[in-house]
Amino acid sequence: MEFWTGVQGTIKTRKMPGSLATGYDSFVNGAKEAEALGFDGYGAGEHHFMYDSTMPLAVQALAAAAAVTSRIRFVTGAMLLPQYDPLEAAELAATVDVVSGGRVTLGLGMGYRPYEFDGLSMEKKARGARLVEGMKVFEQATSGERFSFEGRYYSYDNACVRPTPIQRPIPTWFCGGTSVRAAQRAGKAGLPYWMANASFEQASAIAREYREVGRAAGWPEERLRLAAFKDVCIGDTVEEAEELKQLLLSDLYEEHILCFGYLVDDEGNHLYHPPKDHPVYRRFVDSIYTGTVEMIIDEFRRYEGMGFEALFLMTAQRELIAEHIIPEFK
Repeated sequence: MEFWTGVQGTIKTRKMPGSLATGYDSFVNGAKEAEALGFDGYGAGEHHFMYDSTMPLAVQALAAAAAVTSRIRFVTGAMLLPQYDPLEAAELAATVDVVSGGRVTLGLGMGYRPYEFDGLSMEKKARGARLVEGMKVFEQATSGERFSFEGRYYSYDNACVRPTPIQRPIPTWFCGGTSVRAAQRAGKAGLPYWMANASFEQASAIAREYREVGRAAGWPEERLRLAAFKDVCIGDTVEEAEELKQLLLSDLYEEHILCFGYLVDDEGNHLYHPPKDHPVYRRFVDSIYTGTVEMIIDEFRRYEGMGFEALFLMTAQRELIAEHIIPEFK
């Protein structure tokens, strides 16, 4: 199983916002550190029109980090594909793939924040269908060959992406949150599925649904791949780990999770400022796993046993994880 990480600190709260320039510096320095620690992948998310140091174009940051590293793979978690023309996204990714020597993997998401779609004059309603169709275009566009495509949303005739990427095609993941509907969409299309942070029980149920739908659609097992974001807090005791979790919830998570519609109920509705006793919010709180090093290793082994290929750990405890946890999986 691979372990990916990113910089925790490029996102700030309104009380202490950070500058975008500082965020890029932190990202590049974090890439060097993650490579030295032995992580397999390093990545950035993407959001537009933010007040803090969140990166609006993750691929630009990946190119900068590629220049100061030699081994680590770069991932987007996630690049919001429906907010691009897929051919444009393929050109950007191909460029970074060449710059990095073939070290790019793209997590591609549909987006969920209404003001991003409004600000870019794009329709939010069809974003899921656009993501699936856009990923089909992306795969052909980064194959190195000329292609034509006629879909519901995108149409190309004898198109060709340059520069030609080193990886043909560039590997991608469907980043679909934790909704059953997203898992079904990914499974039906035979797309590798990268789910958002969830408890193991929820992750297991979603993974089963994804695979069942994928198999029913006729996709081979090698196409039905799994990765996950996983938030963990590690302490010498469970109580110490819980204290770290409460710090995260009272600072970063309560603002960025509660404010922007990240939480989605079972009917697919985005929740804005739900009460903290709301079952969907409580489910998110429970998804942040707390424990000792030994407990974290056991938790990760459960994911490995379910066939998850990679875990993305957005954490400030990278040195601890690199020293005591990653070696258990190599």
